[in-house]
Amino acid sequence: MKAVCDTMDVLEIFTISRASERAKRVLKLFLSRRNFELTALFAETFILEVHNRKHTYYGIVMQFSIKYTFETIRENIAEFVTFFKICEVSLVFERPQLASAVIQLIRSFDLTIDSFDLNLENGYKEQYHEMIELSREAKNLDILSDPTKKFRLSISANPFQFNALRLVHAKWVTRYYLTNLFINCKELYMENCQLKYSDYLMFFKQWIKESRLEVAKIKMKEQRNFSALRLDIPDGFCYMIQQENTGIRAIVLFTPPDNLVNLTTEFEL
Repeated sequence: MKAVCDTMDVLEIFTISRASERAKRVLKLFLSRRNFELTALFAETFILEVHNRKHTYYGIVMQFSIKYTFETIRENIAEFVTFFKICEVSLVFERPQLASAVIQLIRSFDLTIDSFDLNLENGYKEQYHEMIELSREAKNLDILSDPTKKFRLSISANPFQFNALRLVHAKWVTRYYLTNLFINCKELYMENCQLKYSDYLMFFKQWIKESRLEVAKIKMKEQRNFSALRLDIPDGFCYMIQQENTGIRAIVLFTPPDNLVNLTTEFEL
């Protein structure tokens, strides 16, 4: 059986598994040693993809019609989850209507959401608050679309605890968000920032006080160095900072060509 299955792609295996419960059991056993990643895209159409974690070409993609319902989502995700050994789940939302129900569905299978991507269409600008709160269920959050410069998070919002937070359009980010809401993500990536030099100084001073941030890459709108921090090894564009309580050290590096501020705790002197 293994020799036969080795000649088939995932779509063929999955299709045959639907023929009978016996076929499903045998083929599921064949795939049981392979870890798969599940990606679900909610846009004008619903797209469901599963691929092998090690060999990404080994997988299948299924696309459903414009008039898909939650029942369609539930049935197909359930079929994938019960047949494949899912080790990672990524959710991509261009349309937000079913997000809450989808997250509850993923929970019901005792799966963790690894990646939550927001790429909302223009007609859903009012949904960012709700979607960002829902994203807290995930390990990582990517906001690919533009909430606009006027977008504001609630002052009472709890600090984010993502492994990685990536904002492609960060014009709306204020000093408060940077130093209070984002400071405890492990990795932070922001583009198109409009923050001032003084905002970055406060960000690094807050890191010195307390933070679990290990990597930050932030694109500034102006070219400046950080001599005002009075750090250990000033070298024009490179400084070292150290946390007061933990003793953890980080390098702050500014690269002039792209006005990129880098912070990393992984470095060699």
